[in-house]
Amino acid sequence: MIEAHTVDTSHSHEDAEEPETIKIENLNETFASQMNKIGMNVEAVPIGTLNLEHEEYYNNDIGSNPRFITNRGCIKIKDKEVNMIQIIQRY
Repeated sequence: MIEAHTVDTSHSHEDAEEPETIKIENLNETFASQMNKIGMNVEAVPIGTLNLEHEEYYNNDIGSNPRFITNRGCIKIKDKEVNMIQIIQRY
């Protein structure tokens, strides 16, 4: 499975011998961070830890075409009517 990653390259190092630190995030962690910045109370759930992530992803909105569907993780939303978002990607 291909994982979605973000890399922070905004910090340049003048000393060529100093190692660069790169933080790799999953897509749900990136979205959760952005949602927290705008004032929502959310938390990224580790990928593969919820039962709903192991269910089939076919429904009327996505279609029954046998394309690959990839789980990109879940985000737990606190203090709202909707309490969970699952991020999936269709190829």
